[in-house]
Amino acid sequence: MRAVKSYHSANTPGPSILALLVDNISRMSVSEQKILWMQLNQNKITTLAREIDANVPPHNLSSNDIDALISEAKKNGRKKKKG
Repeated sequence: MRAVKSYHSANTPGPSILALLVDNISRMSVSEQKILWMQLNQNKITTLAREIDANVPPHNLSSNDIDALISEAKKNGRKKKKG
């Protein structure tokens, strides 16, 4: 019986999969890298979001109050600082 050659020796030498992956990630834009990170860590992010939601006390603001606060924040955010 013949000995079976290993998979590694049958392939021609080249960059490793990890090197190719790192190269591809380094070519991504910052926003694409953030999306990739979020996709890879989706379970951790979901668990953390549930923990945060459980620890944050509910608010007693109406939707009109929230809309008013958003409008005020937008109005104040557009003002330029003097000086």
